[in-house]
Amino acid sequence: MFFPDKVQGEGKRSLPDESEILAKAPVVELEVTNGRKIPARLVTIPIRQLRLSPTNPRIRHKLPSSDESEIEEWLWREEGTRTLYNEIRYSGGLSEKPIIDSNLFVIEGNRRIVCLRRLDDQAKNGELPGYAEGAFERVQSLMLPADVHPKDVDLLVSRVHVSGKSEWSPLNQAEQIFDMMSKHNMDAGEVASALSISTQRISVMFEAFQATLEYGGRFPDDEGKWIHKFSYFYELFRRRQLRDWAREGKNLAQFMELISGDKPKLWLGSQVRDLGEIIADKKAYGLLLSGGFDRALETMKSRRSKIDRYSKTLEEASEALLHLTRGPFDLSKDPGMAGVLGDIRERVEYLLSRNPVSTRTSKP
Repeated sequence: MFFPDKVQGEGKRSLPDESEILAKAPVVELEVTNGRKIPARLVTIPIRQLRLSPTNPRIRHKLPSSDESEIEEWLWREEGTRTLYNEIRYSGGLSEKPIIDSNLFVIEGNRRIVCLRRLDDQAKNGELPGYAEGAFERVQSLMLPADVHPKDVDLLVSRVHVSGKSEWSPLNQAEQIFDMMSKHNMDAGEVASALSISTQRISVMFEAFQATLEYGGRFPDDEGKWIHKFSYFYELFRRRQLRDWAREGKNLAQFMELISGDKPKLWLGSQVRDLGEIIADKKAYGLLLSGGFDRALETMKSRRSKIDRYSKTLEEASEALLHLTRGPFDLSKDPGMAGVLGDIRERVEYLLSRNPVSTRTSKP
């Protein structure tokens, strides 16, 4: 398995003392849930015998192949990897041990392994003063047993990258949550409890990713770019008004049409944030469907401008009335003013009756 003199190849060869060495490896119990733990073995492995995971969420939607060198290059270019490299170089090793399976695939810690490989090359080339040639050629790892349940593995990974200190992007978090709920038959409450995050957040990510998969089925492309439409669905489902709208009739299908094609009506995920206001205005929504976001937004801006002007006028009128209530004023001496105030009261009562709102009574 992980011994330096073991022959690499298609078949597996076991050394006579391999099982004995594994048996003597210290056991580290990894907490999964209350009362359930995974007995992992603390083993030291040559860094080059570990295999990077082609299903790593950081790269599985980016790479066309599972070639080891391509995976390593992609992970090296990931944001934050060079910072991690500098931290490992400064400390001389890892503060957190990678988690691997019994076939030497890295479950947790792929970027750390990439950094160690770079450091190993540099140390052997004499490019790291103060470090011996073999300083980075082996790594202590936590090896999970061959019979570990996939659900427990997903829980371990999720605690690090969904609710832990090394969070993945929302897309990768949502996919992990979707897998836990769909593959392991966990409900939102169970996942939320296991990860110590809100049920609402779990439900939003699940629905957004589920809708993304549906979109990919309706609007597939050879390069798999459809998966990155997740940001649109995430913005849609994280807002209550839009979430309720998307659940009604054919609205979700209509939304998919808006973000599809070479010239989509919505071409940025951030534009979805204005969709609630656009939907509330029939004219703006019609323009969105026929002409796109810019035309709808132009109508909304014009409407907002009118509302702002009305609001300013009403604020000025309110201020004038406030001054009248605070000064000596006799309406009997000014019938014209009394008539104006009567008209104002009648129109205000009419507006409030048509548009019930919570009002605040101010004392003069």
